Amino acid sequence: MQETALLTTGDLELLRLQAKSLLTSHTAGSSLISGEQRSLHRGIGMELEELRAYQLGDDVRHIAWRASARSNLPITKVFRAERQQRCLLLVEQHPGMSFATRGELKAATAARVAALLTFATLAQRGETGALIARQRLHHFGYSNRLESGLALIGTAAATPEQQLPNTSITELLTQAQRISRRGDSIFIISDFSRWDDSLSSQLLQLSESRQLTAIQIIDRGEQTLPTLGKLRLRSPYSGQEAIIDSSNTALRQQYEQAMQQQQTQLQALLQRCGIHHLRLHNDDNILATLAASL
Repeated sequence: MQETALLTTGDLELLRLQAKSLLTSHTAGSSLISGEQRSLHRGIGMELEELRAYQLGDDVRHIAWRASARSNLPITKVFRAERQQRCLLLVEQHPGMSFATRGELKAATAARVAALLTFATLAQRGETGALIARQRLHHFGYSNRLESGLALIGTAAATPEQQLPNTSITELLTQAQRISRRGDSIFIISDFSRWDDSLSSQLLQLSESRQLTAIQIIDRGEQTLPTLGKLRLRSPYSGQEAIIDSSNTALRQQYEQAMQQQQTQLQALLQRCGIHHLRLHNDDNILATLAASL
């Protein structure tokens, strides 16, 4: 295993071992990691999914003769069969993820989550793919090979560039819709600082036939403005600097209200779109939180 900027080889080896607890903490098929692990196939001895009109190319052995006689039309049986688990990671590593007032960088926590989910999926002999939004969008096709998983994790764990991603969130979701399929588990790992209601229709379409989980990475210092006197702040996107007086009570209240409003709007968006929402702090025991929530 190669070392990365945010995770060492030792970190990856430990995360690979810890990933097993994400599996043992749930009964088979009950975890969000498992997703909807079944697909439509035709065969004998499998669970019946539905009856529908016979189509050219259907196996004549699966014609439902009684239903056909009643309707005077050829009717065929469609069965459900087990299929391989597929997990797609959408990871945002924009400049704002290079932030921490405690614990580790939000980007490092995001990388750990991506590694745990990748290793857990591979341990179940499933396939993991990823779309990682850095300055450009990195696409990793679905694979059940460890080498591919390590390449994915390496990209997720590289220190974020200090430029805004060229790929919009709209394009990220469009690509996720294109490469995923019905029943896939999709995990969105981000601080969601750039997400708003304009994404609602895309999220609704994506969550209609896929199992979506939003894993929000939070630094507790972002929620309130500390009383530290005058502070020089620098935007991670534009590089612009500003000096503020954090001892100003009205300013601190205004900041806290703005952050609460942003969080409330995000929670409403995810709930409206039927997306499971998990909050992780960068000073949390993320393994315990994930094991209890996924």
